[in-house]
Amino acid sequence: MSSTTIAQTRHAVPEVDGLFRVNVRSIWQFLLKQPLSFWFINAYLFLEYVRPQSIWRSLAFLPWGQVAILGTLLALIFEGKMLRPRTIGAGLLFAFTGVVILSSVFAIRPSVSWAAWEAYYPWVLIFLLITNTVTTERRFFIFTLAFLLYSFKMSQHGFRTWASRGFAFAGWGVTGAPGWFQNSGEMGIQMCVFLPLCVEFILGLRKHWGRWTRVFFYSIPVTIVGSIVATSSRGALIGAGCVALWWVIRSKQRVRALIAVAALGLLTWTVVPEEQKARFSTAGSDNTSISRLDRWEAGIEMANERPIFGIGYANWLTYYGPLSHNIFIEALAELGYTGLLVFLGMIGATFWLNARTRRIVKRLPTETRFLHHMAHGLDGALIGFMGSGFFVTVLYYPFFWINLAMTVSLNVAAEHEYRRQRNLALRLAGASVAR
Repeated sequence: MSSTTIAQTRHAVPEVDGLFRVNVRSIWQFLLKQPLSFWFINAYLFLEYVRPQSIWRSLAFLPWGQVAILGTLLALIFEGKMLRPRTIGAGLLFAFTGVVILSSVFAIRPSVSWAAWEAYYPWVLIFLLITNTVTTERRFFIFTLAFLLYSFKMSQHGFRTWASRGFAFAGWGVTGAPGWFQNSGEMGIQMCVFLPLCVEFILGLRKHWGRWTRVFFYSIPVTIVGSIVATSSRGALIGAGCVALWWVIRSKQRVRALIAVAALGLLTWTVVPEEQKARFSTAGSDNTSISRLDRWEAGIEMANERPIFGIGYANWLTYYGPLSHNIFIEALAELGYTGLLVFLGMIGATFWLNARTRRIVKRLPTETRFLHHMAHGLDGALIGFMGSGFFVTVLYYPFFWINLAMTVSLNVAAEHEYRRQRNLALRLAGASVAR
């Protein structure tokens, strides 16, 4: 768009509606206008991250997650929509799927690979469902808001649990929702993913909020950081540190950012229990560190012995035993250098797509700064995942795959908003000529 066209469009954009003010009535009215597929994919997110069927066993009479996935798929079909692969992210995901299949075929124990296939293939379908339903700025806002609220349920629980024991150290830490986040290490990873998304969400929308809405959202990062400390996970603290460093690097005012991050880091470190600080002093020489280094070395040896497709998807446990405790070693050993390269390609594609989203948004009115900040948030979430996931076996957990799907959806939403604004500008120009 030209500068004149952008100016015309800005004057035509109405005042930000109640949706971005987080007005419950506006959100409900918006949801009532959405197709059934969007309802189902949001139901899936709720069932995956809150897990009411696991908290209250009386509800577990159906596989609710699978029901929501199937409902989304059928709804899309009835709505006349195809599961279109979108952006380079989908292409690389399909390439990774091909590597997983070939790795299973040529695995040391193929039967083990095929038996564990259900741990991977649902993420491909969920990726396609999310990227084909969450396709506009407002839909992305609702989906992200839900993600944040469900994660906040975990962070406030973790913070309250830590406070109830007098902010003291506990070796078992705190846990999240049953399922993916029940282990304190996985809970810590989710908090490292949650933190940058929450902060960038606030930065993108705070100017539209009233006092109490700001107070509510400003309190959330406090519970996140508290929960990270409460997990007693060194990996989670390292992941949070990586996110903090990323904020400094990407800031246009790096000196101020460095001072702010250093002050917050120092404040956080002062509330870290002494027992947890002691664990850092022995990092690299304690039994946990030594055993993980041994496993990483073994994983590299496996890949060197079978460099193309590795020992086979999901073959680590039966071939070696103890978990790899590293997402990159897990990919390298089981899928070979081919799988690791494609995985790294998906990571690179995430950063590239978010940068592309920001370039698109720069040509849009200021009301769409939300999309710009969320592109940064998804970058930060990926960095938090890599930093904390470097010490845990979580490659096939939702962290990476949901982030990839949200990245693609955000890019699709930005393109949709660009086309909408361009068409609006063209109509305005046509009306002006007619007058």
